[in-house]
Amino acid sequence: MSSPEIILTADETMMSRYNGGIFVGFSTCMPSGLIPEWFYFRFIAPPVPRRDGRALQCDFGLRILEAVLKREFGESAVEVVHPRDLERVAGEKTEIIGITGHDYLGLNPPTSEFADLCPTGEPLNRKKFLELMSKRVMREKTVIAGGKAAWQLADEEIMRKLNIDYVFIGEAELTAPEVFRRILNGEEVPKIIYGEEAEVGDIPNIRGATIHGLVEIARGCGRGCRFCTPTMQKFRCKSVEHILRDVSVNLQNGQRGICLHSEDLLRYMADGLKVNEEAVRRLIKEVVMLRPEKLGISHIALSTVYHNQELFREISEIIYSNLEQSFIGVQTGIETGSPRLMEMHMKGKCAPSPPDKWPEIVRESIEIMNECNWIPAATIINGLPGETREDVLKTIELVEDLRDSRVLIVPMNFVSMKGSRLDKENSFTKEKMLPEHWELLGICIEHDIRVGRELVNLYLRGLRSYPVKLVFRYLMKGAEKYIERMKRGEPPVDYSKMKSIFPSRKESRA
Repeated sequence: MSSPEIILTADETMMSRYNGGIFVGFSTCMPSGLIPEWFYFRFIAPPVPRRDGRALQCDFGLRILEAVLKREFGESAVEVVHPRDLERVAGEKTEIIGITGHDYLGLNPPTSEFADLCPTGEPLNRKKFLELMSKRVMREKTVIAGGKAAWQLADEEIMRKLNIDYVFIGEAELTAPEVFRRILNGEEVPKIIYGEEAEVGDIPNIRGATIHGLVEIARGCGRGCRFCTPTMQKFRCKSVEHILRDVSVNLQNGQRGICLHSEDLLRYMADGLKVNEEAVRRLIKEVVMLRPEKLGISHIALSTVYHNQELFREISEIIYSNLEQSFIGVQTGIETGSPRLMEMHMKGKCAPSPPDKWPEIVRESIEIMNECNWIPAATIINGLPGETREDVLKTIELVEDLRDSRVLIVPMNFVSMKGSRLDKENSFTKEKMLPEHWELLGICIEHDIRVGRELVNLYLRGLRSYPVKLVFRYLMKGAEKYIERMKRGEPPVDYSKMKSIFPSRKESRA
């Protein structure tokens, strides 16, 4: 097979289906040194299936870019390639290598916090990105970096050091074809490119399977949280027909499960905060009629569940009555237990209720989700600008109220991300943590270990998952040693002294 003009790829941490566990993908944020890489990339994050060097599954964003570029340059001109096959597939005809990343340099939460608290090595995602950039082929071809973390690379000194020719920030549908064409023609292009926001009709259907069968149903959010970047995008929803075509492409290309992606499932086709119940029902009914083995949901907002309880119960029943699955995992955001911080930074998050109802919204919505066998992974943000001890104590109180709930609580330190409304603020680091922050972290870890022991058996099934279960049990056991110290408001002992939980071994390659 001849080499394509354009190759699309990502580092190894983004080119795995994580043995079917979408939440397991967050393990790519942990520091290296805890688990040997030979073990990690064989048992926890093995490569996606490949054929003739072409990746049969990849990140949804890469699939969209692939479709955009194939529409412009032809089917044979563009291929998605696993980084292990990059130097074999790239040839004389190859001119451009496009890469994507969710956290190139390990600056986003939770990577930055894990690296801060547990300095056993650089984060896996950053390490593998730097390894990708060190390949000889990346110096020989024109490299364009895009994706959600492109802002991390938008500095000409960083670009020079990493052999990156161009950084593409924003959406690709309208701007990327012209940019790629001009580069192929040898024309001058700005080093940092900003993509124009696309209308729904400009977004193509994907041409191949995505990791976890992820299918985008909407872009943007609109609730206005000041620390967040998706809220800066215009809120748009794809038609059911468009979504079903993407679902079908996944199923026809070997995916058995589907995950619907948006910032909030229940606001599909909403008019502002007014939920379109019929559109949500129709979407779920139509997707389950295509008979995936399971249906996942990427994100849901606690406030939308709280204010639309009957609709939430109804779609849960539609899924469980048509598909043989026992639970649904989903990501959501608690962020704080402090109504004062809600008012300051995210009052739209609890709308149409006022900020002082936020703790009630969190407690009741998670209770409803658990009743319907939804298991949320919920983030909390430490160190938001203006946070006080009293705010942290309010969050501790809320977390303790959730003690008997099946929810993973993920505390993250505030990161000032370019493109958010707080991008001029300083990020929050370990050195700034108050005793109350350590107490909150200890309580969250204790809670997550208790819930995690149950979820490991529920979430990871089958013989192939046994090594992954073993790793997570060891990690949970290791973390237990530091809980009581943190709950007293004290930092844990020096994590850098922690050793790998496995003996060293020559790295195994697929």
